[in-house]
Amino acid sequence: MSKYKQEIELARKLVKKAAGITEWFRETGFRTLEKRDHSPVTLADYASQIFINYNLRKVFPGDQIFAEEVIDELSSSQEEIIQRCFHDQKIDIKNLKSTLNYRGNLSNRQWTIDPVDGTKGFVEHLSYSIGISLVVNSEPIVSAIAAPNYDDDGLAVFSAELGQGAEASFGGRKFHPVHVSSQKQLKNARVCISLHNLSDATLSFLNKIGIKESNRLSMDGMGKFCKIADGSYDFYTHLNRSKMYSWDFCPGDLLVREAGGFSTDISGKKLQFKEKICEITAPGYVFSNEHLHKEILSFF
Repeated sequence: MSKYKQEIELARKLVKKAAGITEWFRETGFRTLEKRDHSPVTLADYASQIFINYNLRKVFPGDQIFAEEVIDELSSSQEEIIQRCFHDQKIDIKNLKSTLNYRGNLSNRQWTIDPVDGTKGFVEHLSYSIGISLVVNSEPIVSAIAAPNYDDDGLAVFSAELGQGAEASFGGRKFHPVHVSSQKQLKNARVCISLHNLSDATLSFLNKIGIKESNRLSMDGMGKFCKIADGSYDFYTHLNRSKMYSWDFCPGDLLVREAGGFSTDISGKKLQFKEKICEITAPGYVFSNEHLHKEILSFF
């Protein structure tokens, strides 16, 4: 029996409605901005995070939040556009800047929020996702991911609860359990890779183990985790040395594991979530089904 029914239902609802907000911007138009680290951001990122922060604070005021976006100032024209978006979505949220920057008080219950995961994909009208997770005492407990334009059915919403399995809703239909693939032959495996962040090391590794180009899916956002969780693809790997954040990995980590798969760094250690940081012991990670994981790690 679910111990976190309220949390998982809220997470599903929030990512689905946030996807409606981000799609509103894709339909009405938006301008790409640049953050201090020179990565792209849009008003859709801000509006999505404002909406999620607002509702999490309202329902769970004692919880802490770790969210990707922070802003020094919103111009009057930017606030006007976001408010127009909320008005069209029949949402009334005031104090936009303070809501976006809200992080709550210190707590052992911590939510991670990625309001638009894969902003480059979003900007180019390709794949992106919205992801939320609840971490309790550094353990992922609940996660939800919305992936607009996931397949021919359009929006897909995935969710997981620790010990309760993973589920998905396609095209607004009822949630049903999902499970990783049963592929046992690495040479025939289908792999997800990053569209805008594919490292040379990752590409060399895929060539080394003989993954055919026809079996590689390039995409942005957490949809890669979803493809592994529902068995559409067999593994996702990325080799890098860059800093990793909990909001990027917490939702997918729990989802893949609850769908029967494995999620580790390339040394075989579980990903560790320490507030906003996702820690690994080796420069890369693998998400895969239960049959391929050990063989993949044997190459490192």
